[in-house]
Amino acid sequence: MKALVSLLSVLFLVSSNTPPVQAPQAADSCRFTVSGELVKPAISGPEDIAALVHVVEQPDSPVEILAIDFKDSWLSVAHEREAEQLRCTMKVRNRSTQRIKAVSLAVIVASQSGGPGTTFEGSPDSGQSGGLAPGQEADIKGCGGGGSGSAPGNHIRILVYVGRVDWDGCFYVPSKRLPYELGIFVHN
Repeated sequence: MKALVSLLSVLFLVSSNTPPVQAPQAADSCRFTVSGELVKPAISGPEDIAALVHVVEQPDSPVEILAIDFKDSWLSVAHEREAEQLRCTMKVRNRSTQRIKAVSLAVIVASQSGGPGTTFEGSPDSGQSGGLAPGQEADIKGCGGGGSGSAPGNHIRILVYVGRVDWDGCFYVPSKRLPYELGIFVHN
């Protein structure tokens, strides 16, 4: 019995001194820091569309949306239905310490019951091959989708946000802060 207790005591001591298993650390190339304060994006285009646009707050995003132009877009809301044809150009800035190869931007027409949306991906047109360097700005054209859907109470908003950022074998999905007072619902 003493031998069994001694053996169990030794096993307990050996197992309690084993270093804990640690999760693998991300490669340095997958880490980034962001710099600078976020600016309020400039929104232009038809007045009835610009009034509905809400750029989602994403303080952790490596890409910042600086401006959006909805020139040549239209939106119709009547009898709790909506239809749209959205065309836009966005000016973005790399506010991270990594060179960005691609960014996915989302433009979603959202209502109280959700809504259709258009997501487009693009490589920033920075005039240089190889992506967007830290601090560099670029224009991304897209948002060429159209659609229709329900609009309970004829209440809709156009949400714009960074969906995903890709660089050097890594990708990052920024958080999204959507105020309740907008009165809309978004499916993810």
